[in-house]
Amino acid sequence: MIILTAAALGISAGQMRSAGVIALVAALIGMTFALAAITSPGPVSLLAFVYAVLGYNGGLMLFVIGLYAHQRLRRATRVSH
Repeated sequence: MIILTAAALGISAGQMRSAGVIALVAALIGMTFALAAITSPGPVSLLAFVYAVLGYNGGLMLFVIGLYAHQRLRRATRVSH
């Protein structure tokens, strides 16, 4: 579930098309895990943080690949006969 949520955040941040927003969301993911580690009475899973980072980057990559595919399909349909 962490990977899917992080991927959704990556896709949403990518749709803003702003490097500042992409960096801010990435920083917020890190700050959230740091805050959870500080306030948690028990151990915090570092593996969950790695999953979140990988999911976020995967979501950004999916968005960029989708933009590229959309552009290629759009160009292919414009060819006149």
